[in-house]
Amino acid sequence: MFNNLRGALAFTLIAGVTWSCGGDRLTTSQLPEAEDDVGRGASKLAADGSLAQASVIVRVRQGQASLSGVTVEFARSVSGRAADFAWSGETDARGRARVEIAGNRVSGYYRARAMHGGTALGSWSSIPVNAGYESTVELPIGEKPRVTGSLRLTPGGLPEQILIGLVLPWEETQRPFSQPIMNGFELARAEINGSSRLGGASISFVVGNSRGTAEGAVEAFDNLIHHDGVPVILGPALSTGAVAAFPVAQQNQVVAFSSTSVVPGLSAIGNYIFRAGLSLGVLVPGGVELTKDKLSYRQVATMVDESDFFARASDEALNSALTGADVEILARETFETGDSTFVEQLTRIQALNPDAVFVSGISPADRVRILVEGRQLGIPFNVPFVVPELTVDEVQAAGKAAEGAITFTGWVRTATTPGNQEFVENYTAEFGSDPNHWAAQSFAALHILSEAFANANSTDVNAIRNELADIRDLDTILGQFSFNADGDAVYDPVVLIARGGKFEIFE
Repeated sequence: MFNNLRGALAFTLIAGVTWSCGGDRLTTSQLPEAEDDVGRGASKLAADGSLAQASVIVRVRQGQASLSGVTVEFARSVSGRAADFAWSGETDARGRARVEIAGNRVSGYYRARAMHGGTALGSWSSIPVNAGYESTVELPIGEKPRVTGSLRLTPGGLPEQILIGLVLPWEETQRPFSQPIMNGFELARAEINGSSRLGGASISFVVGNSRGTAEGAVEAFDNLIHHDGVPVILGPALSTGAVAAFPVAQQNQVVAFSSTSVVPGLSAIGNYIFRAGLSLGVLVPGGVELTKDKLSYRQVATMVDESDFFARASDEALNSALTGADVEILARETFETGDSTFVEQLTRIQALNPDAVFVSGISPADRVRILVEGRQLGIPFNVPFVVPELTVDEVQAAGKAAEGAITFTGWVRTATTPGNQEFVENYTAEFGSDPNHWAAQSFAALHILSEAFANANSTDVNAIRNELADIRDLDTILGQFSFNADGDAVYDPVVLIARGGKFEIFE
């Protein structure tokens, strides 16, 4: 499935050009044929000086090891003239540097050299640079250079195609979680590509399968970073994967932007990490404060999936918020993802006659079963089930058993935030179902990211990171959106109650 997804969604335009040092020219050209100019050989393109801008993304390596902290300098090769290394960049943790070349006549052949601490590590010649294009170039120490890709630049300076990585759990049992997220991304991508937001540039996805595990998320991040060379990864979707994969992004200086992971503290892993979902440290205390007095609960029971990272973090946040609000926790029942029944735990809870039951779990099937079995056992409807991040799909699957269930979340379909009603209508028309908060957060995340691309006017990782960090009070379907100093989302949370198979604002 992973290979099929990559084949279907990766639209990378690869030049596949090879050449030699010492004045030799291109032997083959497989530049993209989408435009008339692009079909011409690179040597002809190099002679076209009508444009005044080009970008070169270089990777410096020794063998297979990437070299970071290396200054890469480019100079135009002009017969009879000494090299003037006027354009430069410094390699990041992946050994990559962006060199922006501008002038009256940009197209031509260039020399490059790699310097570290005043010492020359390597030099290369006969590198073609084409005005109006972004090229990717391998510079291996002691070996010949190699162009690996070439994309036309838009008039604004962005490449015509912006490649973004996605990391989702694509196992069949996790589709109820991952599919709405993917739908939200795809709907946003269609809107952005159909607009003038990016000045003619379009977004393409390369999808990695995290398999719902920490190991899978790390593997997907490694592939997207080192094989596909993406500047941004949207994901991982799950906090279990995020806690393991975020450090990989930080170490390699690639932006990781998760639309749905909400375990507290993960964005603080580093300055390349961002999240669109409200942290449980914001959602849960606010939800408890709003519901406690109106529901008059003083003694409650809790249930937690101890096999899941998100569920344990949710339970911890609930325990802290409830204790701080002088609410007594009569019992803490545990279970594991995929348990066939929850009757024993619910029977013990029923005997305690709590005022409310708080459930922390990640599996939609488990949460639905808990609601259904609880009501079947006779837990009365005046004892509400409170489930952070419960979805409308789960409410509908539970049927009457979900009546009166309460959730803490960051989005509601009836909100009058900018573009929200249009989003709901378009999503329903496209996918035949109501969007949930995971779809909404993912839709908003890609629009937020496109704002950063447009403001940076570049696919440079550091420029994108800086623009994301500077976002303040941006109008989104989630409301006015900002990032705090750690990269966590800041907007207004909401508390919802299930009525007749739908969510309403909890009054």
